[in-house]
Amino acid sequence: MRMLLAIFTALLCAVPITAHTQSHTPAALVEEYRFGDFTDAEALSVDQFNNVYIVDGSTALVQKFDMRGSRLAEVGGPGWDDTQFDRPTGIDARLGIAVYVADYGNNRVSRFDRGLRFMASLSGEDDASDPGFGYPLDVANSSLEQLFVLDGENNRVLALNNLRSVSRVFGGIEAGEGRLTEPVALAADENKHLYVLESHRVVVFDLFGNFLFHFGSDQFTDAQGITVTKNGILVVTPDTLHFYSARGELRRSIAKEQMVLAGACGEFRDAAYTLPFLLILTQQTCILFPNN
Repeated sequence: MRMLLAIFTALLCAVPITAHTQSHTPAALVEEYRFGDFTDAEALSVDQFNNVYIVDGSTALVQKFDMRGSRLAEVGGPGWDDTQFDRPTGIDARLGIAVYVADYGNNRVSRFDRGLRFMASLSGEDDASDPGFGYPLDVANSSLEQLFVLDGENNRVLALNNLRSVSRVFGGIEAGEGRLTEPVALAADENKHLYVLESHRVVVFDLFGNFLFHFGSDQFTDAQGITVTKNGILVVTPDTLHFYSARGELRRSIAKEQMVLAGACGEFRDAAYTLPFLLILTQQTCILFPNN
């Protein structure tokens, strides 16, 4: 009996200690499933019908999936035609009416229908876009159907009238504490606020371009993506998720090491909420966690 006990003890000691055996503290997030195989995914957006639109920057593709990961449509490939992209970086399909894509390298914003069929585009060099924009980083459509473009060349935000003309510009030197220096992404909420993510903070404006407040300074760096709900804001960095209240108070930060993941995924890039799931886009795939 003692010999059997000694053998059993030796076998236990030989088992490698994993993240599951190191601590009795439950994982902060447990992967439900994942879908998609991307080269260098940049951004995602979920519409009102729970369709998921994902931008893969290096392959210049925009792909549409259902919530289980079945691919429904795609558009793109490298090029300059209406249905091609040059390093697309941002997307907004939330309202379910149209899909807007920030085509960074082609210096334009394009609109597609829900099936990813081309409808229209506006170049930063068109007369209608005066004052022009350069290298758009992201787009956001408000609940009032106002389209906002993040101007990467001039570090500012432009409000567009139905993709036809620029109605106002903000976030420049006149914004004081709201002056943008390292903009990354945009998000709009249901309460008439626009959130501009910079690499090190979030700057909040109303939809008329008035600076309201900022938050996140000294709490994160190298931010990649942002999403908002009526309950708060989520900022995505390459290896950590930062959850804030609607007022910008940090509630919790969850690092990749605190998650149970099914495998390698690359850097975190963007996020979106649905009723059942929190979707985290990484360089390589889209991971779904239960939305608790």
